[in-house]
Amino acid sequence: MSVDFIILAAGNSSRMKSSLPKFFHTIAGKPVIRYAIDAADACSYGGRTVLVTREDLQHSEHFSDTTVVIQDKPLGTADAVKCALNELHSEYTIILCGDMPFITTKHLATLINSSAENALIAMKLPAEFQNMPYGRVVLDNGKFERIVEYKNAIDAEKAITLANTGVYKIRSDLLKKYIHRIEKNAVSGEFYLTDIFNFIAEVEVAKSQDYEAFHGINTMQDLAKAEAIMQNELRQKFMASGVKLIDPSTVFFSHDTVIGPDVVIEPNVIIGVNVKVGAGSRIYAFSHIQDCTIAQNVEIGPFARIRGNSSFADGSIVGNFVEVKGSVVGKCSKVKHLSYIGDTIIGYSSNIGAGTITCNYDGVKKHKTDIGNNVFVGSNTTFIAPVTVGDEALIGAGSTITENVSSNALSIARARQTSYENGAEKIWSKKGKIYSESEK
Repeated sequence: MSVDFIILAAGNSSRMKSSLPKFFHTIAGKPVIRYAIDAADACSYGGRTVLVTREDLQHSEHFSDTTVVIQDKPLGTADAVKCALNELHSEYTIILCGDMPFITTKHLATLINSSAENALIAMKLPAEFQNMPYGRVVLDNGKFERIVEYKNAIDAEKAITLANTGVYKIRSDLLKKYIHRIEKNAVSGEFYLTDIFNFIAEVEVAKSQDYEAFHGINTMQDLAKAEAIMQNELRQKFMASGVKLIDPSTVFFSHDTVIGPDVVIEPNVIIGVNVKVGAGSRIYAFSHIQDCTIAQNVEIGPFARIRGNSSFADGSIVGNFVEVKGSVVGKCSKVKHLSYIGDTIIGYSSNIGAGTITCNYDGVKKHKTDIGNNVFVGSNTTFIAPVTVGDEALIGAGSTITENVSSNALSIARARQTSYENGAEKIWSKKGKIYSESEK
């Protein structure tokens, strides 16, 4: 059996009150639309995934691996599906909405594996959500009768607790045959895809208790709720795998975060996309980490900022108020205090003193700094990239390094200190600011 997927993502997102379409807002660092696309792609039943969207969204990077068709005007879900008909080549078509981040291959498989040729998923509304404006699935003696849109429902229909999820399985030949018979709704002026079931004799209803899986993202409140649910799921997953979260509710992960066992994460840590943390490492409080690989037994933070495809070898340490961008910190090397390390490679067992800065940007281009093995860099050193420091070199505190430093060299690059005996007294006398003992 081959299956195509149609994902509907042409809505105007007006209730979001945002210039960014709802499909591109992120949950755990992943755009909302990618959850639906990835769930469909993972099923891989020999068909293709077709995304229906607006013209101004068609070139989004989030759609680069998906067949995209355009709905010129927002004339309803049936009209959106019509736009995709020429791309359907499989025996069956599964249709879903692009704003459901919790839908999974398991939910889609419920339809795919159903013996029924035409089916839909209906969710049981929890008591607190009885007034949600979902379409209602009307049954007659337990069998499907019709779907009524909430805005068209009478009070008795609104009281039905079985809601439409917008996820359907339809035999492709029937979809192509009957979708053109759907008439414009008199109330909304739209073409409702749900009306296609008026022409199909046998429709199976797969009932689900998983309300959250089918809850769409339409408002900022929906987005915040989905983020909270996703973060809680990630926290539980990591703790179950041996990660210690001292205050779980204050730690935030991304959908692709990978963490080994015996990692400790202190409160108020944010982990962005593309982060891997090796076993036994510790992330101290108030650190922000993204796009990096952290090996085993590494210490990061507190108040550290990591980004730009950085990596940290076993036993390395990045301390408080340190920012690392696009750099490599070698095995057992330390950058412990108040430093910026950008576009830099640090070898093993090197020590970078407090206040060290790699000046990697000249206003036009980024440049590299290469610091070797067993190097000691004194505090408040400034490296003017591009520059290379050889193994076992020693850099004096307060130096500004503009030229390469060879291995085993001692390099001191700072202005010579000059002191004048009683010089301060002479200057203060001229300014009339000699303080008396009482004023002190």
